[in-house]
Amino acid sequence: DDKYFISGSLDAKVRIWSIPDRKVVDWNDLNEMVTAACYTPDGQGALVGSYKGSCHLYNTSENKLQPKSQINLQNKRKKSHQKKITGFQFAPGSSSEVLVTSADSRIRVVDSSDLIHKFKGFRNTNSQISASVTANGKYVVCASEDSYVYVWKHEAGSRPSRNKGVTVTQSYEHFHCKDVSVAIPWPGTWGLRDIQLDDNIDEVSTANHPPTPVEEYSGNEGSLSASGYTNSPLHGTISSATNSYFFDRISATWPEEKLVQVTRTWSSPKTSVDLPGVNQDTACGMVIVTAGLRGEIRTFQNFGCHFEFNWVGREHLKGEGK
Repeated sequence: DDKYFISGSLDAKVRIWSIPDRKVVDWNDLNEMVTAACYTPDGQGALVGSYKGSCHLYNTSENKLQPKSQINLQNKRKKSHQKKITGFQFAPGSSSEVLVTSADSRIRVVDSSDLIHKFKGFRNTNSQISASVTANGKYVVCASEDSYVYVWKHEAGSRPSRNKGVTVTQSYEHFHCKDVSVAIPWPGTWGLRDIQLDDNIDEVSTANHPPTPVEEYSGNEGSLSASGYTNSPLHGTISSATNSYFFDRISATWPEEKLVQVTRTWSSPKTSVDLPGVNQDTACGMVIVTAGLRGEIRTFQNFGCHFEFNWVGREHLKGEGK
């Protein structure tokens, strides 16, 4: 029911809000600062995470917060700030399996109330970093405080049975992205054709990739107009939407926020690491969108049979205030 939303607050309260009535319809005191909150996919429950690392499941039927259970994440860190829950994301098509990101540099997969999987390798100690899972459920993507983006393999066959304990994955791919604070996979399907890692970008398939409007610089700072798409690998895209649609999306916040075009490059750092026994074909063409501490939004794409992420575009977002 999109007339309601849930929020957590540093005052330790979880609230359900009614948008039409413009008011809180129910709330619950967690007695700990709330640092993450989300609905379950069916809207009948909510997950709430705290600064001290506790993870609570609520029943939200009839828009009431009823405590249901607490999930044990097995975080044995002594310092409370290293237990902070920083994000949730449910696996595609599942109402029980959820990724839980925390400030002890761990991503945990919880199925119902059972901890089944851990991912290690990235760094998250002070940031509000949150991991994401790709639409096909096969990869986990997360930003890191060391200016890298990490990608782990995550398939149903790699998950343990209920009586085999917790699987720990430490093998990963990663690529450099300076000051990255957010990294998410593009939600569409991936597909590349006649890939060549050179300046001939026309060889890259344009199917199912995010559209990029052409911004024409008129000489005045921040003065842009959209007249079509750039001749970048991100041209052509995901649906039958028109140029004017994407221009409207950009101009909706004008002049408070201005997208300033920055020269695109194909010479960004890249990493290629073999993962034994992993079929890399399903990752060919994967697009990852990142945002950084300096307001830059970048897009990266995997152009190899192995992971070889190349920087294919960048925009800089200028805004007033916070």
